[in-house]
Amino acid sequence: MYVEALELSRYRNYEKLSIELTPNLNIFVGNNAQGKTNLMESVYLLATGRSHRTFRDGELINWDREKAQVKARIKSSMGRFTMRVILSRNNRKRFWIGGEELNRQSDLMGYVNVILFSPDDLQLVKGSPSLRRHFIDLCLAQVSRVYRHDLVNYTKVLQQRNNLLKELLGQKPQSELLSVWNEQLIELGSRVMYRRAVAIEIMARFASVSHSQISGGDEVLTMRYQPFYNTGLHNKSISMEEIAQEFNEALEKNKKQELRRGTTVVGPQRDDILFEIGGKNARQFASQGQQRTIVLATKLAELEFMQEEVGEYPILLLDDVLSELDLSRRTAFLETIGNKVQTLLTTTDRGHFSPGDCLDIREYTIHDGQLTLGE
Repeated sequence: MYVEALELSRYRNYEKLSIELTPNLNIFVGNNAQGKTNLMESVYLLATGRSHRTFRDGELINWDREKAQVKARIKSSMGRFTMRVILSRNNRKRFWIGGEELNRQSDLMGYVNVILFSPDDLQLVKGSPSLRRHFIDLCLAQVSRVYRHDLVNYTKVLQQRNNLLKELLGQKPQSELLSVWNEQLIELGSRVMYRRAVAIEIMARFASVSHSQISGGDEVLTMRYQPFYNTGLHNKSISMEEIAQEFNEALEKNKKQELRRGTTVVGPQRDDILFEIGGKNARQFASQGQQRTIVLATKLAELEFMQEEVGEYPILLLDDVLSELDLSRRTAFLETIGNKVQTLLTTTDRGHFSPGDCLDIREYTIHDGQLTLGE
């Protein structure tokens, strides 16, 4: 899948923009604060329904305007179609696929898939577990409607259970009131966790190969799922039944603590992903260069996983990150994606990329929201 054409109207610092894109490597060159990341954000918005930088839709609209629009022509296995989002300062976002308006924002997911690699993603290894959970959740939400449904419903049940726990604070424990919520929590949470475990197991194989290619085979990367109930679990697959049993036991074990604190302390909202280099925990021991390489390998693994799940590669958005890699690793990364993935890449220095990095390149220069097609 790829974006054939992109149109922006009153979006961020773009008053009007209309560009054609190559299915392969598109490079956007410009100084900071000229609109490069805004362009990446607009494609991410079409794919996921939200910005990766702000929760306030009003910030996406040109400062003196009331509305903004992002529109794209997409080519995928589903055919050729248009996607459109209209942002308003006073009303909710509205989305269209072709001429049909979508009822829910979540219905947008899956029409076009994206993988974003921004400077914030360099925290994937050493940052909080919530970053790693967001990584796997977004990946799975794009390729599985069932996963999206289960995750949304689990979140709702979790909130209801937490509300009940707050109501029970300071009262005599009434465990029977929690039983209905526990049953739903375990059912939905076990499905979420099992799908995460399977996906990470598959991605781990791809990540190991990609990491070896990028690093020259000097180091071995392992990527492991860590369910909330056993942070020491490293080398075995887990079943849905095992997860449900462990979940139930954890709820029983922590019942008094939850009633005392007024919140749920176990569940997939406590899961994590472990990265190891040479058998050592990368969060504790990896250098900055090793962290970057791990993240690159993980993004490549995500590409291959999504291709395996839906039958075509997602769009890759690289927002000013490859310039921080040395030449050999940057070249290895670009050679790995080759011409099989549409890539939108931003950089402040065109000199970081040689013509041999990719066979099909289209280059733009960005200055103050204006694009100029390079030679």
